[in-house]
Amino acid sequence: MNMHRGWIWLAVGSLLGGLQADAASAALEAVASWPLPSDARPPTALAWDPVERRLFVAAEQADAVWVLDTERGRWLRPLSVPAPRHLLFEARPGLLYVSSGAAGGQVKILDVNARRTLKTIGNLPEAGRIHRDAPSTRIYVAYGAGALAVIHGVTGVHTLSVLLPDRPADFAIETVGHRIFVNLFRSNAVAVVDRLAREMTDVWPLSEGRGNESMALHEPRQRLYVGCTDPPHIQVLHTSSGKRVARLETPTVVQWLYVDTARDRLLAGPVSGPLRAWQIEGEDQHRPLPAPSEFSNAHPACYDPETGRLYVVIPGSPGQPGLIRCLAWSN
Repeated sequence: MNMHRGWIWLAVGSLLGGLQADAASAALEAVASWPLPSDARPPTALAWDPVERRLFVAAEQADAVWVLDTERGRWLRPLSVPAPRHLLFEARPGLLYVSSGAAGGQVKILDVNARRTLKTIGNLPEAGRIHRDAPSTRIYVAYGAGALAVIHGVTGVHTLSVLLPDRPADFAIETVGHRIFVNLFRSNAVAVVDRLAREMTDVWPLSEGRGNESMALHEPRQRLYVGCTDPPHIQVLHTSSGKRVARLETPTVVQWLYVDTARDRLLAGPVSGPLRAWQIEGEDQHRPLPAPSEFSNAHPACYDPETGRLYVVIPGSPGQPGLIRCLAWSN
């Protein structure tokens, strides 16, 4: 029996050692790139289609959503959308949700395969980021001086709005729990919304930073990552209390954050300078991982956690179109 136990622990130790070695040697590497179809102003948002492997690109100045077929490496016919700002794509049933600055602020729901607009939801001034409540069919949109619009994902009916004390920036939705965490940019705080009660239940002040814009949630670890602009850094909050448990320094303001819960990794896109990546270990330990140093001013981006691929916009120069660059983990 003791001999069998010894072999079991030896096997477990070898497996864990292999996983730790893989994590230790992980790095982001460029694997593909595609020139943007225009040298106009850089796009404002990206969204990924994991089924057809298409990348949707919000080109606000062009009044269009560009569509990239990443398998064939070619641009498809663009979707006509006035002033698109933020995107959310749902592979089933193939709907693209677009927040637009047109007509005072609206959200459009498009059937991308039929290439037609199914619904336009108006009266959403400064319509911004869009996220889906995974356990339900509801779509949430940050808008106005302080509100989250709740939209039925299929019918497009704007059922109600959750009022907030300040302009919402980025936000994150729990999948197991029933809370929404919302960055309140001017208040330097995070609002906690109960999506079942459909009301704000708490506010967590941020004592060490101002201008909290970006956000990402690691729900299994109960950690909320909040990117602050003044001074530039990332605060790590415990989602059971809202208390800060760690702080990550960044050279400049972080425009976006992504958490890969399966790989326990954090990705950050500074406004200037190289991309940043960390391996999340132990009790709030964050070990920096290698990332391409040439990717400065990388914005916007989207991350596919299933494949571990990051798609980023690399701005061009006058008369020279920018790029969409795809990066993947080395292991």
